Amino acid sequence: MTRQPINILLADDHEIFRLGVKQFIDNEKDMQVIAMADNGKDALEKALSLQPDLILMDIAMPEMNGLEASKEILSKMPQAKILLISLYDLADYVKQSLRIGVSGYVLKDAPNKIFLNAIRSVAEGKYFYSGDLTNILMSEYHQLKDQKCSDTERVIQPLKQRKLTERELEILGQIATGVSNKDLALKYGVSTRTIETHRLNIMRKMQVNQIEAAIDQALKQGLL
Repeated sequence: MTRQPINILLADDHEIFRLGVKQFIDNEKDMQVIAMADNGKDALEKALSLQPDLILMDIAMPEMNGLEASKEILSKMPQAKILLISLYDLADYVKQSLRIGVSGYVLKDAPNKIFLNAIRSVAEGKYFYSGDLTNILMSEYHQLKDQKCSDTERVIQPLKQRKLTERELEILGQIATGVSNKDLALKYGVSTRTIETHRLNIMRKMQVNQIEAAIDQALKQGLL
């Protein structure tokens, strides 16, 4: 049975980049650009009317930037899958994207293979952040962990309620950045079966059936 292609809304204010991305996406059999927008307001309107499978959203756009547009889209379409694209790996952009709840963030200068992997991963309901952004993500995690007073209460209390161990929380953070079970096993010097057990324990403790749902809860609670 032939799978339907991933229908993509592409929002970027630079015409040359927009057309170039459309061309290499349309060359793939499993995805297609069904509409384009050159500003955030237009992207919002087309997302709501077309209900695409995935939205490729540039951050720096006129009228309404990509972060604002994404926040509006997700407030009206919680199931929307948004992959942010940007030239910049700014920590503030990455942190805002996590708080908004988009599905991923990939740099514009990433190789086409990474770009396409990001699209396919997000379309499948996974999270994808470019490897270049891992340090920012983990830095944010450690900052939250080290904060004191009210911020500490905000981070630690949900952790206690869910009874996630520090190792489980760290592994969940790594999974959120797209690190594979195999790479996690190498990092921690354990078998892939052990990593899979950690994943199952995390899902069980957070009372969800998919690791993506556990990541979503952790992000909303400020754990990651």
